[in-house]
Amino acid sequence: MDPAPDNIAYLYDGSVEGLFTAVFLTYANKEHPLDICPSEHYQPRIGQTTRQIETDFSLALRVQKGASKRAGYNVANIIKTAALADDPHTGISVYRFIRYCMDPQNAHFFQQNKKGERSVQQRFTGAGCEPALLKGSAVPAVLDPVVEPVLKLERFVQNERHHILEFLRFEELEGGLWCARCNPKASVVPLIMDWFADRFNAQPFIIYDENHHIAGVYEGSDWHLIKTDSFTPPAPTANELKMQEAWKRFYHTLNIEARYHPELRRQFMPKRFWKNITEVRNMAPA
Repeated sequence: MDPAPDNIAYLYDGSVEGLFTAVFLTYANKEHPLDICPSEHYQPRIGQTTRQIETDFSLALRVQKGASKRAGYNVANIIKTAALADDPHTGISVYRFIRYCMDPQNAHFFQQNKKGERSVQQRFTGAGCEPALLKGSAVPAVLDPVVEPVLKLERFVQNERHHILEFLRFEELEGGLWCARCNPKASVVPLIMDWFADRFNAQPFIIYDENHHIAGVYEGSDWHLIKTDSFTPPAPTANELKMQEAWKRFYHTLNIEARYHPELRRQFMPKRFWKNITEVRNMAPA
């Protein structure tokens, strides 16, 4: 059982590496903080001590490797994915889950699941195998108050990734570059770069996340991430502007007025994405 949390807040830069650095330092400092969150989202508590965490990639990598060794690759991947969520409780939820993974009392649970890596649901609900029980309880581990929040975060991030894969629209810019903008509620650009790199092959492109100010840059052979507060790409080519107009006409021509269902469209295509979707950009809310 974890000790009562200390009235301490670990504040990091909002990155996954920053969060993992904070987790490492909780062990190094032998502290059990009450809060772990990005500095910009911190809300002070009365009498609370703060620790400003400087991101250290080597420490972050040690946490990642430790989680993978103790709980298996799939669980470590769940942790990394959940850590990309914008939820204000992401930091503390991921921290508590990592402690759960590293707790020797839970070693038997992860040991029986590490061989033959199973899916997320199989791992935590016991689907297709013996029930994955938590500390002798008859309640599946997915209902554990430490496990459930991280699985919800991971599922939310995967849903955001799916939305972006569906709704991302590239433009051909002057100079032969292709560019797309997105505004997800999770930092999913690292999760989609491989998918688009495989499809663009040798064609350079940029995917810019307007909410997290991250650009994924693919140069034709490999990709990397750039943190930037401003993004001013070249102008679209004349041919691109013609194709956009043709695509809009095609989209609206296919519309069947008798089947017009704006509520259903908003359900499957949330309005927050519209400003970056060519065919509905003009209908986006201001």
